[in-house]
This record gives sequence, C-alpha cells and structure tokens, in this order.
Amino acid sequence: MLDEATSAQLDACDVIDGQAWYDLYNWLLPLVEIWVRDSRVSSWYGQQREIAEDIAHEAVMRTFRYHQREDRGPIGSLKALSRVIALNYFRDWRKKDWCLVRPTQDDNEHQSFDANISVSDVVDAAQIALDHLMLDSIIVTVAQVVARFPRGQKVALLTDLANMSDLDGEPSLLEQALSDVGLQLSDYKRPRPEDPTIRGRDAALRSIAYKRLKHEVQV
Repeated sequence: MLDEATSAQLDACDVIDGQAWYDLYNWLLPLVEIWVRDSRVSSWYGQQREIAEDIAHEAVMRTFRYHQREDRGPIGSLKALSRVIALNYFRDWRKKDWCLVRPTQDDNEHQSFDANISVSDVVDAAQIALDHLMLDSIIVTVAQVVARFPRGQKVALLTDLANMSDLDGEPSLLEQALSDVGLQLSDYKRPRPEDPTIRGRDAALRSIAYKRLKHEVQV
C-alpha cells in the first residue's frame, strides 16, 4: 500500500482520480520487486521489499508530476511511462549500491540465496528479459521518429528530455538510441529562455512534438 508520506503528497497535489494512481502503484510494485530480488546487490539483502516500495513510490510521484505539467503533450500510457521511470531509477540505485557489502553477510548466505532460486524465478527472469526487449524496441522507434521531426519540434522535445535527464555516468537506453541516429542528448541540455515570447514558442513546439510522438509511436 502507499505509505502516509506518499498519500499526503498525492492529496496535496489535488489528484482528481486518486484511485488511478493507487492502482498504478499496485501494478508497478510487483514488477519492481522482481527487479530488486534478481539484482544480486548484496547490500540489498534483507530489505528488498522496502527498496522496491521506495522505487515504486518515487516512480509514481515522478509520473504524476510529469502528468501534471500543463505544457506537456498527452501521455499515451501511464503504465509504460511509470515502468520506464522506475527502471531508470532502479538502475541508478543499483549502480550506486553495487559495490556496497553488508558486514554481516557471509559466503554461506550467498550460497543459500542462490540455492533457493525456484522455477518461478526463472520464469520471472524471462519476463524481465521480454520487458527489456519491448522497452528497447520502443525507445529505438522513438529515437528514429524524433530524428525525422522538423527542426523546431525536434529541438524543443530533445531540450525538454535533456533537461529532465541525468546525463552523468553511463548513457541511458534513450541516449544510446538517439546517438545511433546522430543525436547527442547532452547537446540539447540548456536553461529555459527568459524571454516570455521565446518560452511560449518553445512550449507550443514542445506540445506539438509530444502529440506527434504519441501519434506515431503507439505504446
């Protein structure tokens, strides 16, 4: 269930359909639990449930904030968006904690953990692999579509994506896909213009670009 802090945040934002966000969280959490359980990050052992809940909470809140932005184009699938956000957040957290080792853990615990892998774990791992393939395919398609956009729409959309992204460290799937079509996301990271006229123009182009992307890429 959503904890009190998350529920308070949603209430404060005046969610019209709170049940939809509650359902999104409950849909996302089991998927994140699979990722966390199969991550093999030693410092996570014994607290996988709490970590999965934190990731799911953050992903739902980021999805909500993205959804609330008036200058965004419409979102085709909240589930698809929340899964991408959760996966990126999970990967960042895993990379950060990968080298941490809990001092109370020994080799026997590792062996016991590996020995308890069940058939359902193998099936879950296969589902994760399938999800990754589907996600990769969608992102590659997005990059190819964006590359064909008119210059104004393309710059507005890529600037928005760049400003939302953490471009330090290992490139994301989207960065790699854009690079493959000759677009470097880091080239578009820049502050929003101060001129209201330019800001309005960029917002209009950005909205058109997101609507066009939604129309051309069916998730």
